[in-house]
Formats: sequence, C-alpha cells, structure tokens
Amino acid sequence: MSNRTVRNYYLPVVLLITFSLLLVSSNLFAQSGFDPRSMGMGGTGVAVANPATAPFFNPAVLSIEERERFSIDGPILGVRAYDPNNFRNELNSFQNLDLVDGLQTSISNFNLAPSEASSTAVVASINELNDSLGALGGSPVQANLGIGLTLGDTGQKFGWAIYTTGNGAFGTLFNYRDGAFLGGFADAIDQVNFDNPASNTTAQLDALADFITYDVDPNTGEITNVQVVDFSEDNIESTVDVMGLGWMEVGVSLSTHLGDFACGVTPKFVRARIFDYSASALSADVSDFDVTDYQTDYENFNIDIGFARETADGWIIGMVGKNLIEQKYKGYRRDPVTQVIEPTGNVITISPTIQVGAARQEEWGTVAVDFDLQETEGFNGLPGSQYLSTGVELDPWGWGQVRAGYRANLSDSERSVLSAGIGISPFGIH
Repeated sequence: MSNRTVRNYYLPVVLLITFSLLLVSSNLFAQSGFDPRSMGMGGTGVAVANPATAPFFNPAVLSIEERERFSIDGPILGVRAYDPNNFRNELNSFQNLDLVDGLQTSISNFNLAPSEASSTAVVASINELNDSLGALGGSPVQANLGIGLTLGDTGQKFGWAIYTTGNGAFGTLFNYRDGAFLGGFADAIDQVNFDNPASNTTAQLDALADFITYDVDPNTGEITNVQVVDFSEDNIESTVDVMGLGWMEVGVSLSTHLGDFACGVTPKFVRARIFDYSASALSADVSDFDVTDYQTDYENFNIDIGFARETADGWIIGMVGKNLIEQKYKGYRRDPVTQVIEPTGNVITISPTIQVGAARQEEWGTVAVDFDLQETEGFNGLPGSQYLSTGVELDPWGWGQVRAGYRANLSDSERSVLSAGIGISPFGIH
C-alpha cells in the first residue's frame, strides 16, 4: 500500500518566549536542543515526530510517520542564563570595598600601639572580610547558548537528516577557602593579652605563630612586643573558577523501520573546546580575560542511537542513547608567571545518557513527556541533573501555536524550569 507524499517546508517563522524560573542544566548535554518548539515544551522531543529536531533528540522519529515530510530548519538559536544572586555585580562590589587594604591598615595602626581596646578594630576588619567572602561562597552562575541548522526528509523505509550545531555551556563558581584561616586569625587575637604582654606564655604564642609575633627580653625572659602579623592579598585563597565547554557537531541521522520499531542512528564529528579559568577572588574579572590562556581543543567522533514505536492507541514511545562513546576533556591553562601551559587537574566528562519519552499528536496539538534514566554529573562543583520533562502544544487553528512545559530536575529541585512559548505559522508554514 503506497502513501501519499506530503512535503512541508519548515521555516524559522517562530517567536519564542521562555520564562525560566530557575535554571537550566548543569550537565552540558542534558538539554538536547535549543529549537523554539522543544524549549517552549519543557525540553521534550524524544518521542515527538518532528523531522526538524530529530537529530537533536532521537533519530528514530524520522521513520515513525507514514507520510513523508521534507524539512529545513534554521537558524535555530537559543540562549539561557542563570545568575540568581547577581554574582558578577556582587563580586565587583566586594572587590571595590578593598577589605584587604582595610585590614592591613587596621593591623598597621594596631601594631604602633598594641592594646586590648585597639585590637577590636582588627578583629572587626577580619570578621568583615570573612563575612563578605562567605557571602560570595558557592554562588553559581551558568550560561548556555546554541545555534543549529537541519535539513532532512522522513520516511518509514528511509529517513535522513543532515545537521550542524554549535553550543556552549559555562559555569562560574566562587570557591570559598578562607573561613578557617580568618576565623583562626580573629580567635588568636582574642586569646592574647596585649595590655600585659608578660602574662602570655611562649607556648601559647608559639601555637598562634601564624598570626602573632613576639620578642623575649634577653635579660628577664619576659615576653614583650606582642604584635599581629602583616596580612596581604597572598593570604587569600578563595578563587573564582570558570569552566565551560564549547562544541560544534556535524552529523547525519539515518532511520528505517525494522518490524514494529523505527530505528535510527546519528554518527557525528565533534570539535570541543574546554575553558578552565581560575583567579583570586581579589583580582578575578569574569568578563575580561584572555581566553587563549585557558582553552584546550579536542576532536573526536561520537554516536547516538534511538528507537521509537507507535502504539495501537496513537501514542509514540521513544528511547535514545546519546554520546555513547564517553569522552574526557582535560583542562589546561597558562601559568601567568612562567607562561607554561600546565594541566589544571579538572576534567569535563561527557558520559553516555539514556532518555525515554512518550508523545501523542492530535488535531488540536501535541503532549509529550521525557525522562532521563540516570543522573548526569555536574561540573565545576555544580550539582548534577536528572530531568523529568513535560510539555504541551496547542494548535487548534493551524497557523498559531501556544506551548507550555515544565522541566523538573529530580537531583536539584531549585534548578527546575517552567517554560512557555508561542509559534506563528502563516500560510501553513511551520
């Protein structure tokens, strides 16, 4: 029995409005695509029979429908950002306070005339610096961007799609490492009697040698001249760390029907570039640094394999394994003093992921749900992710679509995403 060939040309006449309550994925490949339809529908697509996005979600859906559809989709462009604490402005504000200079001044003034009364100003400066650093600690910033182009044709006997996509994912984290030192610094000053230096013992002061200096009178053996050690920027160990991965894919998705199942495969060439930047909390500038000092390039091949089946009651069930060849991208950066490229010890691992999905398409629209079968690892100290995504598209008029979705991160509920979007399809062009 032959099927009438229907050819639809998919053009990017789409307006998307995405409302992100809290972020996106911590895994670089957890969100398969940036096309407006899937983003508006909570990131679903594993079982949605859309030839324009099949290479990004599941190549098997190219052969799930009886009708034939030719598609061109591009440019596909998407951007996401997550900065709940406005970290960049908070970091700039912290650096502008010059709290280290303030602490140095307090110590210098104190050492001119040490006393119990004047030591309170030093302790206050230490605590202010410690509290300000602690307020920045753990503040995550993430950004994802993507652009793509697809060209393909569906068919149960043979479906194909050629695609290219460029993506980037970056995570910034403030690593707070000074709490123990600064807390110990303040405690040490509280333990010393500066009004009566002789009442202190050498054993006591030796235990505080990281923070206190003193002299011993050679004639009497009494302790004199107890002072606070100088403090400098070198004492600050907290850092601003930025890691990211930019990658470009070029691939071909092929599909066919085997028995009751549609089967698809996407071999692809991947060019990856890892960024691994780290700088002191006092000098870091996350918007202005030479990226060539912190980047490393890689090239490799990978593969996606997918399956799909349409049930008797009209549901499409899909499963896909993506990036089935595990890749490890090691970070390197140039030492600012020696100018030598050195390994950082950080690694971004792209592990295989498996997703399942179900979708149903009716005259009035589409409903879909996707689920990650395993948790994916985060990077740069950020949490991992495991998503349950749901979405709906209403298309009762044929020329306009209303979309909504929810992407629940089962590993970190604060990073779930509510999305909504609209599509405009004049003259039947989708």
